[in-house]
Amino acid sequence: MKFSPIFVSLFLSASLPAAEIFDLDQINPATIEQSWGEAKIGRTADDRELSLGGVPYQKGIGTHANSSIALTLDGKADEFTAIVGASDLRKDTLASVVFALMGDGRELWNSGVLTPQSPPMPVAVNLKGIQKLILTVDDAGDGVSGDHAIWANATIRYSGKVPRAGSEPILIETDALSLHFKADEGGQLYLNRFGAKDGSWQSPLQGQAYPGTDDCRFHDAPVAVIRANGDSALSLIYDKHSTTEEAPGIRHYIITLKDRVDKIFVDLHYRTYTSEDTIQRWAVLRNGLQEPLRVTRLDSAYWQAPAASVPYLEWYDSSDANEAALPMSEKLGHGRRTLESRSGIRHLAGPVPACVVAFGGFPDEEKTPCLLTSLAWSGSMAMNFDITKDAILATSIGVTMHAAGYPLEPGATLESPKCIFTFSPHGKGAASRNLHHWTRRHGMQDGQRLRLIANDSWKDSESSVTEASVIEMIQKSAKLGVELYTLRDGWFGNGTTARTSDASGLGDWQVNNLRFPNGIPILVQTAKEAGIQLGLGFQPEMVNPRSELYPLRPHWLLRHPGRELATAQNQAVLDLTRPEVREFVYKSINDLLIANPHLRAIRWDANIDLLNPYSPHLGPKKQGKLLYQYFDGYYGALKVLAEKHPGVEIHTSASGGGRADHGALLYSHTLDLSDNSHPLHRLRTQWNFSNFLPAIAASSPVTQSGDFKTKFRFDVCMMGQLALGVDPRQTDPAFQNAAITGIEAYKKVRKIVQFAALFRHRSPFESTLPSLNYVSEDRSQALLLAYQIGYTDRPISTTAPVRGLAPEVVYEISEINLPASDSTPRLDPQDRTAQTGQKWMEQGIPLIFHHSNDSAAILLTSVKTP
Repeated sequence: MKFSPIFVSLFLSASLPAAEIFDLDQINPATIEQSWGEAKIGRTADDRELSLGGVPYQKGIGTHANSSIALTLDGKADEFTAIVGASDLRKDTLASVVFALMGDGRELWNSGVLTPQSPPMPVAVNLKGIQKLILTVDDAGDGVSGDHAIWANATIRYSGKVPRAGSEPILIETDALSLHFKADEGGQLYLNRFGAKDGSWQSPLQGQAYPGTDDCRFHDAPVAVIRANGDSALSLIYDKHSTTEEAPGIRHYIITLKDRVDKIFVDLHYRTYTSEDTIQRWAVLRNGLQEPLRVTRLDSAYWQAPAASVPYLEWYDSSDANEAALPMSEKLGHGRRTLESRSGIRHLAGPVPACVVAFGGFPDEEKTPCLLTSLAWSGSMAMNFDITKDAILATSIGVTMHAAGYPLEPGATLESPKCIFTFSPHGKGAASRNLHHWTRRHGMQDGQRLRLIANDSWKDSESSVTEASVIEMIQKSAKLGVELYTLRDGWFGNGTTARTSDASGLGDWQVNNLRFPNGIPILVQTAKEAGIQLGLGFQPEMVNPRSELYPLRPHWLLRHPGRELATAQNQAVLDLTRPEVREFVYKSINDLLIANPHLRAIRWDANIDLLNPYSPHLGPKKQGKLLYQYFDGYYGALKVLAEKHPGVEIHTSASGGGRADHGALLYSHTLDLSDNSHPLHRLRTQWNFSNFLPAIAASSPVTQSGDFKTKFRFDVCMMGQLALGVDPRQTDPAFQNAAITGIEAYKKVRKIVQFAALFRHRSPFESTLPSLNYVSEDRSQALLLAYQIGYTDRPISTTAPVRGLAPEVVYEISEINLPASDSTPRLDPQDRTAQTGQKWMEQGIPLIFHHSNDSAAILLTSVKTP
């Protein structure tokens, strides 16, 4: 069938959407932003008729310079038309203005300088493909008042969605928090406000949301790339955003930024947890070019604030070399402060990847506004704090990149680790409670399951163990009340490379047939008969050169080409970027768990840094991927083990606190905070980590380190997940009896400590009488732990604060953990044994400490409501 040309023309015309005209007189003048006065529809900014070149206009917009009119299009608008000029009613002034149209961050048209004497200027600008149109008027820098500008007969011809006025704000909210983002006239994304959802307070955080290198004059940008030709220019503007409800109370926001010129995109992800008032933030870089990029920076979080808000920083050191375990607190001044960990696969030789930024004073528990941030990452990272020439505080947190940069192929993406943050106007105490609540529900394995009281074989025995000695230690541990015994070391390897010292055996994860002729099953059976459970320790990322594995698989190691292999503690590091190494590491643990289905726990240690940081597997051009892919292997193995063996608890360690972070914790049940078990050091270390980790996450082992009474040791370790680190064969009856009492006491309050809200009072860094208390979720019970850590030769009377109680509920107080060898009550005998929560919070709890390094554990239990 043939159609006439006239018919074809009519058919095509009918099938295409008809062009519509949007008259800018329709917009709400409240959406127009200007530096002085108010914009008017149909009138000038000073409320006179619209007049250009002596010709009056009925339709138009009158503004005062500087001003901007933001319009959201859908890429299907055709043309903008108008007649523009400075109001000729201002001919008696030296006013001058410049009109411009910005489309998706680039200038589409500019009028040049116009005065009231200039003839009206017609405008016709093609809008094909434009998503964001900004109409601006500047004052030409003349400093003269009377810069009244007119957009007369302004229209947009379109065939898609109706244009919308106003730069669309992006709101990211929880129950109490609200972040308000908006793009400026140039398209750059800004955080305009971060504060209370109800408007009752506002934080100082505001400014550029995530600038590129071109948009940071005096400090480093949070993202940086280098193109194949060496060009590093990057200017990011707003592109689009989306919101998805992932689950009740959990929303996922994605704000997409794009380079002004090239197809390079950054997706800013915000996942909000409504009831916890906590937010995850991370960035994804997408390479839309036809050439590779080298990524030299991609930070997980970035903040700006006016430096006049007086920022203070508090951060923490996980190294046991910091004997006092002091928190590092400082007032930030002009210039850069960088906190960086460079040890590769742990952060033992640097700061913990978490910090508090307070405004107006040093961080405190109840008053100073505090931003609390934690990076879910266990390796090298950096936190940068810049106060610049512009009097701006710029804060960024991210992975320390390989010097060569991360090679990002065309079409590929790179995702930063997640950063978790919360903000409180009422001190870091409330922020900590937010983060603890979030961690128990979303940031760790089985955060609602009570943790067992554990002991392990390392102290005194180390790798010198046998079947008979372990059986005896299991049995004696059970008699103390221990619920889990972990065989840490010395159980694996055979023959001349057996694990008989730290010089051999790592990598050979087979049971030592000579030391354990009946294998793991006899130990499981012994534990079962004793009424407790069994765990095993591994160091799966490392290998001893003296092992069966090393000569068979030397290419599985990280090592520099042509150089001697560096070792530490007689160990080298396996290359977890290799798929076959990842499979080996996972399978070594998985096979033992399958063969011994009644094993309850595994301990995963990593005791050296990233030595020989070169992966032959990645090759010469991809070494920048080493750290990211290594942790893909580490986290991936933990994740699969946790999913496949849900009844097995995973205990993560790295020479103590080298992986005490939200990255390792996501797939773990327990973390180590320190290898230093001295009670005063542990008290301070646990206090530091309690700022961002809940008590249920932190293993707190009682040992016999230092000269302290056993009661004091247990009261200190009740702050977290109580454990033991003793060889029960080498303890005297007094210690054993006190341990039985301490463990029984902890079992009474374990649910309060592990699931409760924490209130810290006097700090052990500032007082010799530190204290803290936990309050159960229903506020029916509370536990006060109070300490006397100064020297004294006489009794000390004091009153310990208590917080978080239900004011109208009556609580009865009683003392727990009074072993026979140290049974003098610390609770001051008075008539006040039961009163309302309000009274206890007002008056405190009276105590008497009898000697240096003394302590009290006081239980508050609701008995009635008045």
